[in-house]
Amino acid sequence: MLHINVLYIYPKIIEINKEINLFRIIDNNIKETLVFYCKKGSNYKIMMMDTMSGENKEILGVSKIEEVGTFIKNIEESEGIIKSLNSLEDIKKYILNSKCK
Repeated sequence: MLHINVLYIYPKIIEINKEINLFRIIDNNIKETLVFYCKKGSNYKIMMMDTMSGENKEILGVSKIEEVGTFIKNIEESEGIIKSLNSLEDIKKYILNSKCK
């Protein structure tokens, strides 16, 4: 059984090198994490990095920082579902395919 924690970082942390850490989904049993962060350019790209595979993927592009907050709110509202899934891979698929975006 997974022991999942969700650690919200944004808005406590400011932008560093045009990146903003948003939150992490941590499996304390296997010590692996899904890291969500935002790259700032002409728009904002919400990125997901899987520490187990090293995969780094853009999951959403938004034009305003307020939309990043909306994405995080949607994750917060889905936290119960996220914690009930069977693996980080299932969590990753859920977020990529869900209305969290």
